Amino acid sequence: MAIIPEPTRRRLVQIAHLLSHQKSTRITSMNIESLTGWSSSLIRKDISMIHYNGGVSNGYDVKDLRRAICEALNIAQTIEQGVNCCIVGLGKLGAALLENSIFTGTPFKLVAGFDTNVNRTEILSAPFPLYAASKMESVIPELGIAYAILTVADDNAQRMANILVSSNIKGIVNYTGEILSVPQGVVVENVSPITAMNNLSAMLAE
Repeated sequence: MAIIPEPTRRRLVQIAHLLSHQKSTRITSMNIESLTGWSSSLIRKDISMIHYNGGVSNGYDVKDLRRAICEALNIAQTIEQGVNCCIVGLGKLGAALLENSIFTGTPFKLVAGFDTNVNRTEILSAPFPLYAASKMESVIPELGIAYAILTVADDNAQRMANILVSSNIKGIVNYTGEILSVPQGVVVENVSPITAMNNLSAMLAE
């Protein structure tokens, strides 16, 4: 299979998520256009990148298309088995993400939270254990945590990322403003609100 460009991959991930919430059994590219704002021709082109041939005149089978996308992007196993995740940094943003219900209906499960401020781990309430950051290297492998949500202060971001890497974390959702340096094999998804705003400004300026 040809290498899937990053913009296409991102759209396909969102399409797969969209399909998981569809009640109808079939969907057309025009339906997806109305839900996403992407042109139907772009959607068909994206789907063609995974060499999916299940489309007919009345659209796509919802479950079959979602399965094909997940398999092409190597996320089928994740969906079937689930992924343990953690939050690193329990300030205002991290604390707001402690409500585990935000992951209901997804393969992702928050199983731990960490903070350098031990008082926060004792005061905050969560449906999973909260630990001092000093325990990351022992707790993360023990709980089989694969992904981390990083919400620490910018000046502490790289240090925490280094500890996550040494703890065998495979992916980091980076809410900080820092550009993290990680080794090959570890993936970082930057979702800082400032970065997102800058992306919006760049797109609107085109």
